[in-house]
Amino acid sequence: MFRLGLIRSKPCTRCGLEVNDLEPECPHCKGFSDLQAVYLKQAYKDDLIQRNKSLAKLFCKLTAVAVIITLVVFFV
Repeated sequence: MFRLGLIRSKPCTRCGLEVNDLEPECPHCKGFSDLQAVYLKQAYKDDLIQRNKSLAKLFCKLTAVAVIITLVVFFV
C-alpha cells in the first residue's frame, strides 16, 4: 500500500533519538563526541521520565475530580 507523507525513521546508534532514514547523519548528535552523545541520551531519558511523572500526576488529579463529581451527583 502506498502512503503519502509517511517518513520512516530509526533510532540513532549513538544518542538513541529518532532519525529520518533520508538523513545521512543524526542531527541531534552530529558534531558531538561519543561521551557528549551519551550525555545527550541520558538527558533525553531524564526529561522523558520527568514529563511522564507530571502526566501521571495530572491523570491522578483528574481521576480524583471525576470520582468526587460522580459521588456528589450520585448522593444528591
